[in-house]
Amino acid sequence: MYLHFETMSHTLFMSAVFSFSVTLVSGFLICYAKRYWALRDREDGRPIGGPAVLLGILAGGVFMSPGPNYFFLLGAGVVFLVGLVDDLIDLSPWQKLLGQGVAAILALVGLPLAHLSLFGSSINLGMAWYIIPLFYILGLTNAVNLIDGLDGLVTSILLPPLVVMFVLSCQMTNYVGIGLSLTVLCSLIGFYPLNRYPARLLLGDTGAELLGYLFAVGSLLVLRKSTQGIGWAIVPALFLACVPLSDILFAIVRRLSCGRSIFAGDKQHIHHRLAARLGTRKTVCVLTVVSLLSSLVGFLLWHIKY
Repeated sequence: MYLHFETMSHTLFMSAVFSFSVTLVSGFLICYAKRYWALRDREDGRPIGGPAVLLGILAGGVFMSPGPNYFFLLGAGVVFLVGLVDDLIDLSPWQKLLGQGVAAILALVGLPLAHLSLFGSSINLGMAWYIIPLFYILGLTNAVNLIDGLDGLVTSILLPPLVVMFVLSCQMTNYVGIGLSLTVLCSLIGFYPLNRYPARLLLGDTGAELLGYLFAVGSLLVLRKSTQGIGWAIVPALFLACVPLSDILFAIVRRLSCGRSIFAGDKQHIHHRLAARLGTRKTVCVLTVVSLLSSLVGFLLWHIKY
């Protein structure tokens, strides 16, 4: 037992170090060679460092086994390619949704989920069950992308829920959850110095959509109960993703109430409104605190009600 713990600790340490260092080094290389870097934001011209995040996650993932759920890795590749093409040539919303839908379906292939777990009660939805996690993955993938409107915002608000997911995975000895949450977490920590205000590197659609997808799939992998089949604890998941999901929900309601398309871009997101009053730094701090508090609520709900 001691030998197993020692081996696992060494594996986690190596995974964390490689995720952090590869992301940081890759990011610095992009900054250094930015004049030759074709992947740039179309509005302000700053280089996009999403590929550095991917490299860090892959580097740390070398030490981890995806187990039988490797289909979500294929989906992650699809999402990354969709984001990359979108950063280069600007895809239409429906083209992006098509690619993200393929990725979400791939993720669900490897997830043996049978019902929703709602405050300790099991709700069996039959074949319609897959619709909810499908929309959850699509919604969170785009929500994280939409809230990526301020320097350092996404990297900051995702840290608390990722820490919670890592702790829960360790408590349940969920090796896939441990590997996914740890590599994404350490990759974000490595990217943060280059992404904080004023950012030298942006996530772009390439990085933001990938993070949203992995965050969504990670919460599906981690927040599972196997008391009556295998169910997904949806309420703790919603609290973990409170900030980005609230933003996209308000955006949809706001645009529909004005008779506009839900895909129409604007500068009326939560972070835009706060930044107009508080500035970028304070807005990022405020939303990070909200993410921290909502993640703690999700953590407590998991232990109290699930």
